[in-house]
This record gives sequence, C-alpha cells and structure tokens, in this order.
Amino acid sequence: MGKELSQKGRDILLNLNQSQKIGAKTLRKIIHLYKDSPEKILSETSSRLKRYFEDNIVDAILAFRESKAPKDLFDQQKIKTVFYSDPDYPQLLAEIYDPPVILYCRGNTKLFEKPSISIVGSRKHTYYSKIILEKIIPPLVDADISIVSGLALGVDGLAHFLTLENQGNTIGVLGSGVDKIYPTSNSKLAERMIEKNNLIISEFPPGTPPLKQNFPLRNRIIAGLSLGTLVVEARHESGSLITASLANEYGRDVYAVPGNIDSYASEGTNELIKQGARLVTSANDILQEMGVDNFGVSDKTIEAENEIEEKVLRAIDNQVITVDKIAKLTSLDIVTLNSTMSILEISGKVEKIESGFRLCGKLKQKQGE
Repeated sequence: MGKELSQKGRDILLNLNQSQKIGAKTLRKIIHLYKDSPEKILSETSSRLKRYFEDNIVDAILAFRESKAPKDLFDQQKIKTVFYSDPDYPQLLAEIYDPPVILYCRGNTKLFEKPSISIVGSRKHTYYSKIILEKIIPPLVDADISIVSGLALGVDGLAHFLTLENQGNTIGVLGSGVDKIYPTSNSKLAERMIEKNNLIISEFPPGTPPLKQNFPLRNRIIAGLSLGTLVVEARHESGSLITASLANEYGRDVYAVPGNIDSYASEGTNELIKQGARLVTSANDILQEMGVDNFGVSDKTIEAENEIEEKVLRAIDNQVITVDKIAKLTSLDIVTLNSTMSILEISGKVEKIESGFRLCGKLKQKQGE
C-alpha cells in the first residue's frame, strides 16, 4: 500500500478509524489520495472533501480528525496497533487485494511471523468435529504451525481450545473490537489465549460491537493470514464456505474433511471436495502440501514389546486419545491398561498431555503393511 507512515500520519488514521463510519475502505482511499501522507487531510476544507467522499464520511472526518484515540483503553487492555506499512505487518495478509490498514492486537504479534493454517467450521458441529480436530491439530502443533480461527462458537472455539491443550500457538480474529469478545461465552478462552502468549486481532477499533456486516470482513482476514484454510463440518450456506471461497480467491490452499453424505453438517465440506478442495483425513495431508517433510513427528521409531503394547500403540497411532477410548478400542481391563500406559510413558513411547495420550514417534509397521 505504500511507504512507511510518519507518526503523525499514523495518529490521523488511528483517530479517524475510531468512527464507525470510517473503515478500511475509506482509510485506503485517504492514503491513495494523499500519497501516504494522511495528515494533509487536516487542512482540507469541507467543500474539497465532498469532492472525494460521501457526505456522511465527510461529517465523520470533520468530527473525528481533531479527536484522539482512547489511549487509556489501549493501555488498560494492552492493545497494540500494527499498520499496513509496519515491518511486522503479516506478509500474507498484505498480499490480498483489500488488506486492513490497521490491525488492533492483544497478545503476541510475533505469531505473524510463523506459518499458519486457518481452521473453520460449523457453529453447531457434531461430535465428529471434535474427533477430527483431536487427530489433526497435534501434528500441526508439532510442526510449529499456528492455528487461525474466528473465536466463534463451535469449530472455531474448539480449534483454539485444542491448540492450547496441545501447547500450540493460535490467533483469534474478531468481528468486533478486541475488547469486545464475541460470543461472550468465549471470553475466558480469549483471555487464556492471551495469557498463554497467543494473539487476538481485529481490524475494528476498540468498542466496536459484533455487527452482522463485520463478519464477512473478518473472514477475509482469517483466509488472508494463512497458507491454507481447513473446513471441518459446514452446512450448505455456512460462513465457513465464504472463508474457503476467499482463500481460493487469494490463491491459498483449501482443505475439507469429508463427512457422512446423510449429515447436514457435512453438506458444505463434501461440496467443497467436489469442487476441487483437497480432501483431508489426517494432518499429513496438509503438511505434505505445505512441504513439511517430517510432518512434525519425531524420527524415533516406536516398537511394541508385547501383544498388549501393540494393541495400545495401534489404538493411539497418529492422534491424541483418552484412556477411556483406548480401553474401548482394545477391550483391555482398566488395571492392565493403566499399568501398560505407565510403562509406555516411562519408556518414552507415549506422552501424556491435557487432552489425552499421543505417540512420541512413528509406530514401527508390521511386515507386509
């Protein structure tokens, strides 16, 4: 969008952006008109402004150009601003045709430097989404891939939560101000993300409520930040499909998890696959596309010492799984299973994390496999 802004220019754009009438589109127009020196707008007359802007925008410019951004709120919430011209502005996001001029951030902006994948899906997901994400997210975390999502109900919140559970990095993109977490039921999740050195961002200034028209704009940031977008359960007219469409438009990879053909929750994902989205059944499908050779898994080969260990290790293979689920898959009694799990942990073959157990390497294949 141009050269680096002066501090005065940054302040002008920041102050103007506090008006709900002045969004990224108007800010980009100001930058274009004033050649990366938006401070020039201070000396413009009302009549001249009306040559370039609609009346309601002119009124907002006149009302807000002498105002000051609410610095106290920024300080209290530890809100940082990243401008399009800053060196730490996310490179992938800068490549889309309408990137935000200002990003309001709470948390660790260093995450902009890491490769990321967006995960989106239904707000009313089924248990299938949980099973899929418990399988897919840990290897992505192991490969040092950040998870981007929208902090919404359903798959979005689950993706953030499971990333935290696996000690990974995650970025939440809001359709409201970063001080107005929506839905409020995810407020604790958002605060936990920040406490764990993760990141919450928005292009909307602090105080902005979760207006309906903001969410399609939010979706373009989710798609724009990431190397690709994974859709996990989505109905026919889901907002997740908008994000996938934007990712495709930006030349990014689109991934979809197949589902039961009789499930309403998988209508959208199955349709995406028919349209050419990459079918995903494991994290390796994504990591191979990204060119990650080791798929985030240790090169160590794990070998069972006996038949019981073989059963347990094969039940865990390439996913995070609870003891209860291992018991169901192996039909082992709980005493035998607990004893075996302890031995496997001590020997470094499995690792216990908050959401269950996972392998600490690659399981040795049987002959003929």
